Amino acid sequence: MLVLFEGYTDEASSQITGVVTARGGISLEGVSVEVWTLDVRIAASLTDSSGRFFFPESIAFQAVTMQVGALGFRTQKIFVEDGVNEYSIILEEAPLVLEGILVTTEEATCEMGRNDKRAKQLWQLARLKYYGSLDTLGVATYLAEADTIVPLSSLGPLDLPKLALSQRGSSSLLRFSWARRIKRDGYAFKVRRTDGSRPYDSWVYPPLDADFAPHFVDDLFGDRHRFVVEHESSEGWTLEYCPKKDNKPNIKGTITLARDTTFASIEWLFQTPDPMEHAGGRASFSPPISGHKLSYLLPSEAIIWKELPNGEYLQRYQRFENWLVAPGDSVPVLPLRHQ
Repeated sequence: MLVLFEGYTDEASSQITGVVTARGGISLEGVSVEVWTLDVRIAASLTDSSGRFFFPESIAFQAVTMQVGALGFRTQKIFVEDGVNEYSIILEEAPLVLEGILVTTEEATCEMGRNDKRAKQLWQLARLKYYGSLDTLGVATYLAEADTIVPLSSLGPLDLPKLALSQRGSSSLLRFSWARRIKRDGYAFKVRRTDGSRPYDSWVYPPLDADFAPHFVDDLFGDRHRFVVEHESSEGWTLEYCPKKDNKPNIKGTITLARDTTFASIEWLFQTPDPMEHAGGRASFSPPISGHKLSYLLPSEAIIWKELPNGEYLQRYQRFENWLVAPGDSVPVLPLRHQ
């Protein structure tokens, strides 16, 4: 039993509160809790350091279901019950699997030359709900992150140390330079690194996991990829995408659209010449801001990984809070962060 209900019917019962834990009772901070009507995401919140979340009466009044999930855990759909205002939710781990991120069958794979017109139309419909590549805007966010070095067998469970708090931002000029480089050279460029004892060749990848995520709704991305509907259900669609040409470093992956045709998550794998670093990532997105015509495709959390020369993997987890978007070429200044 993964969801426990504790309800009462006084005036506060129309609020929605609760706690999210892992098995063993460990509180989970930074878990996304979304509130849905029948087919529209109307609100989202992240659990606090105690694993708790809260939605006021104005949101609870419209709620039909909640969707609860985080990277490294299996997403749960919870039905909102009349007279129940307290929910205890236990998430099960769902480790990332590096090989097999894409379900590529003979019936539905763009790598076999298919180009599903309906899949492209779904992507077009979803991208219309977001601003484009933020060409004239600076962005910044609060960030909680952790790096771990693990063997391939341990990649994905997100057994993280304490998250380090920091900030991240970028100017429009930086993102423009990435777009120009992708047009010219593809999705990676080679650099020389050192591990302390010897130099080695490596790759630099665009920050699709962070402030360059709006690339996934840009014309450049759509022009360079084919799309296929990999899976369809009452919860939404999974679109597989792959490059039309593979003569330069490229990406392939999946886009998960919620049933309201907004972006729920995106996964990608970089494909490069040697050295093959098996690099990739996965990003999750909160629903667009209620009442706004358009929103920005900026992630709520992400994980990226790549293979190191010794065969282990560098795994980086990031949780983003309160993206600030401002006009101009500079990085916006965030207010002082309080614990």
